[in-house]
Amino acid sequence: MTTKQICFADRCFNFAFGEHILESIEDYIPRDEFDRYIVISDSGVPDSIVHHAAEYFGKLAPVHILRFQGGEEYKTLSTVTDLQEQAIALGANRRTAIVAVGGGLTGNVAGVAAGMMFRGIALIHVPTTFLAASDSVLSIKQAVNLTSGKNLVGFYYPPRFVFADTRILSESPPRQVKAGMCELVKNMLILENDNLEFTEDDLNSTNVYSPKQLETFINFCISAKMSVLSEDIYEKKKGLIFEYGHTIGHAIELAEQGGITHGEAIAVGMIYAAKIANRMNLLSEDDVSAHYWLLNKIGALQDIPLKSDPDSIFHYLNHDNKRGYLKLDEDNLGMILLNGIGKPAVYNQSLLTPVRKTLIKEVIREGL
Repeated sequence: MTTKQICFADRCFNFAFGEHILESIEDYIPRDEFDRYIVISDSGVPDSIVHHAAEYFGKLAPVHILRFQGGEEYKTLSTVTDLQEQAIALGANRRTAIVAVGGGLTGNVAGVAAGMMFRGIALIHVPTTFLAASDSVLSIKQAVNLTSGKNLVGFYYPPRFVFADTRILSESPPRQVKAGMCELVKNMLILENDNLEFTEDDLNSTNVYSPKQLETFINFCISAKMSVLSEDIYEKKKGLIFEYGHTIGHAIELAEQGGITHGEAIAVGMIYAAKIANRMNLLSEDDVSAHYWLLNKIGALQDIPLKSDPDSIFHYLNHDNKRGYLKLDEDNLGMILLNGIGKPAVYNQSLLTPVRKTLIKEVIREGL
């Protein structure tokens, strides 16, 4: 079991992770800290996991469980409002804590709900996917979707606590674990990583790992993220590097309408970003091959059921949530690119590089 203090400037919270971590919840939260807990979870999270979490929070104060329909199409302000109305009807007040039990979808919906109620009540994350535990909860970004794009409405709001049970994460379907491993590989590609506690040989394409291995991977992702985000809490400067693969990846995820995981979409997005950088003389052929090597080590590029056409993907690209950071003409789009493994490309002191839309279309049409 490991506990890390995560700080975004002066906003700090404890992130505790390990096997059966919720059994130790009273070591972190005093009994009189909150008057009740509102557990929020989407319909894709198994009932057994939701009730397991509710059981331990119920030892501290009364617990209510609210569920909403899973799927990116339900990650909306309408869903948030409905949950807030239910929470108020259950007696939620300023001393109530919202507990997000689930993956990134639940974490964002619950995060927006908590940040808006009474102008902000306590948010607690209990990530149930390796992707959420290694990526989305390591941020204070809370956002929901509009019909035109992903994560276009939101704000910055930190949790009070994060509890990740690596036993639950290790028992997740391999495809879910693979989604998180894609983000781990991303961190290996974008940062210069010294003194890793694991090697490439520890990665496998079955995506079956022990709780202890996942604890090591989470620890790496925490170190990677906080090496940058502790000084860039809004992820608008150096923190933009963590959006690597996300420009095209998010567009693919939306175009596929739930057919692929976030991790799979980001894996494809990273390959496309690498190929674009190669054609812009930023990345060598060996660097592009390194992308394929690492992603194939975790089976990320195998059997991805891509069905959407390039025009559909490009429609969502034009609504990327990083628009406006650079002043660009209609022929270019800003992308996070690499200038070598572990070296972000820099354009006019920004990590966003203008890329011709014709080049992006060309690479997307070519495929993997």
